[in-house]
Amino acid sequence: MTPLSEKAGARLVPWGFLSTRASLLTDLPIALAGMALFYSLISLAHYWTAPVNMEAQIDLSPRALPAYALYSVARLAMAYFLSLAVSLMYGYAAANNAKAERFLIPVLDTLQSIPVLCFLPAVMISMVALFPTTQLGLELGSILLIFTGQVWNMAFSVYSSLQSIPREILEAARLYRLSWWQKFVQLELPNTAIGLVWNSMMSVAGGWFSLMVCEMFVLGNRDLRLPGLGSYLQTASNAGSIRSVVWGLAVMIGVIILLDQLVWRPVIAWSEKFKFEQVEATQVSTSPVLNFLRHSKLLRRIGRVSVAPAREALTLYFARRDFIPTPSIPAA
Repeated sequence: MTPLSEKAGARLVPWGFLSTRASLLTDLPIALAGMALFYSLISLAHYWTAPVNMEAQIDLSPRALPAYALYSVARLAMAYFLSLAVSLMYGYAAANNAKAERFLIPVLDTLQSIPVLCFLPAVMISMVALFPTTQLGLELGSILLIFTGQVWNMAFSVYSSLQSIPREILEAARLYRLSWWQKFVQLELPNTAIGLVWNSMMSVAGGWFSLMVCEMFVLGNRDLRLPGLGSYLQTASNAGSIRSVVWGLAVMIGVIILLDQLVWRPVIAWSEKFKFEQVEATQVSTSPVLNFLRHSKLLRRIGRVSVAPAREALTLYFARRDFIPTPSIPAA
């Protein structure tokens, strides 16, 4: 007779093998996506540090579109992350300082009413003067132009979300002696998440709308062109090439759909956990991509090794800085 341990082992090995295989199938696409992102960043860094090309020619063949899509998405992404950082700092300062609020909000309201084209000469001249010999100056100028069309809407969203936090919750945070970092990460930032996600989608959509202006423009007597979907479409339109316009629009629509499914849908579903409501919602946003990422052992391991220790170290650091020791009472 076969011992029970051998039977149990024979029964457990296939399940363990299947579990390992399923984990590999889940982590492999994430690892490949990470390597592709790393390669893309290296390629962009190589292109941005190349000598400046004031007379770049836009290739209207369809095979140039993948590279142009990469350049445009990179500009939009960097402008968005810059807008996100500025929005959080600007909205936080306006919401937590009454004196600053009286100045920052009117300035924000004024800046959002200025068209992107009004920023173009000053931004591009400044960036080209800072980096006259490399492509980085033109690229930074284009990113800052996209930034001027994204940041104002997001900053207003952060400010209004912080202003809408109930006073009772703020009093509870004060009673529990939360440091400013704990209050920001555990209370204020989650309260801004949902509004910031939806306003981010609107801001990025505005970035797509202004992409032609930001990638192809005239500065003085120079016709400056950056390789991207916006300059491709404008060049094809000027040349009267309907076929190239159709190809460019098809690629742009495809990129927007991919970003919606791979980025915005997961982020919307993730932000649902910050919704504050007394009655459970009947419809909850879901995302297959988010579910796929949540089952990844690779991401959990990265979070456990790097993200969690960094978060704990920051929390302890700011807690020590904000800690006020209670004065001791001398014994009688």
